[in-house]
Amino acid sequence: MMIGSRFVGVALVWAMAGCTGGAEGTGSTTASPTASSEPTASQTVQDIRDLPDFAPLEPGTYLIDPDGDPSTPLRVVYEVPEDGWSQWIGALRTSEASGGHVGVSIFTVNNLVREGCSDHRPADPPVGPSVDDLAGALADLAPFKVTSPPREITAFGYPGIHLELTVPDLPHQGKGNESGFTGCEHGNLKSWIAPTVGGFYGYSGPGYREEFWILDVADTRLVITAERTAGSPRQDVAEMRAILDSIRVE
Repeated sequence: MMIGSRFVGVALVWAMAGCTGGAEGTGSTTASPTASSEPTASQTVQDIRDLPDFAPLEPGTYLIDPDGDPSTPLRVVYEVPEDGWSQWIGALRTSEASGGHVGVSIFTVNNLVREGCSDHRPADPPVGPSVDDLAGALADLAPFKVTSPPREITAFGYPGIHLELTVPDLPHQGKGNESGFTGCEHGNLKSWIAPTVGGFYGYSGPGYREEFWILDVADTRLVITAERTAGSPRQDVAEMRAILDSIRVE
């Protein structure tokens, strides 16, 4: 199932995320996750792409084909620990108290936009194919602020690079469907472009944090991200980390 058609929806859902609520921990989730144990034979593994867009998820085991290509062997399996999460290219949780959200995304990236605020055309020439190419291009992508610089890691059982970007204090107004970054193209910030996505624009306001693990998996550039709005509740962040810790790359 292609996910390009759902991206209008995700912008609306994630734009509803506010920036208030119980304060999250100030520390980044930079501790490199490790590969988890395999699910037991009794567990049912649900393909996340078989579910309706943003459908509520029951606690359990899910899998995703990161590049959306059934002819390639790469699959990622993960656990959703609690109720309150929704279908996404990973999982998404919106706080009833704050309207903010946290999420885990699992995908491949083939390019970035030229500039996150003012020019959403694909970069030309495109970002190179290596892990280093993508990490360097993300670190240089304006107007995002690098809050954890690229560094080599081993995570989820594979070598790669970790970095974190944060949305700076850009002029921003409104909430919900009326929210937007003043002066940016269509009021949105955009960044990465995946084979099945026209460009990610779920950034809901200043202080939004996006943490990247860019991995070399048998010559495939797999990207796993952890996202959260400013002020995300601690419990939501803890559940997000539990999903990260459960990830198994096949």
